Amino acid sequence: MNILAMDLGKCKTVVCFYNSNTGKHEFDKVRTEPKRIHNIIVEKSPQRVVLEICSSAGWVYDIVKSLGIEVQVANPNTQAWRWKNVKRKNDGQDALKLAQLSAMNQLPTAHMPKRQVRQKRAMIQYRQRLVKRVTQIKNNIRAILEKEGLSMAKGKGGSVGRVINCFELC
Repeated sequence: MNILAMDLGKCKTVVCFYNSNTGKHEFDKVRTEPKRIHNIIVEKSPQRVVLEICSSAGWVYDIVKSLGIEVQVANPNTQAWRWKNVKRKNDGQDALKLAQLSAMNQLPTAHMPKRQVRQKRAMIQYRQRLVKRVTQIKNNIRAILEKEGLSMAKGKGGSVGRVINCFELC
């Protein structure tokens, strides 16, 4: 079986093309861009693509699925991936390890949700971060007012905007 394993990075991706019958492998590097990832997959025409779960994994997964190729998403939260168990750590070795574990059917995999689910989760997570940040800002303003002996009403009457408008900024 021909396996294309990818160690995805923010700017570059190390690709390992692995033949499970012969054990031969070759490495390549491509920029982590949809068009380049698509082109390397089409060029190598593997039977399976393997990648680690990361922030870029979603769109890469979508590309592979659209090409009708089997895809495995590795779960790096297992004992085999712990730093203390790895003697040499680099992108090429990671990609080769992904390919070898996949070839032996010993790769711990993670579920990849559908694109719509991933997008919805990302929006929910972003909204939660915004709400947290707004709360932090309000608490900082309350602390500043408290240092000046002023107080801010609680609830809707204590709108931060109303309080800020009462101040003359220098």
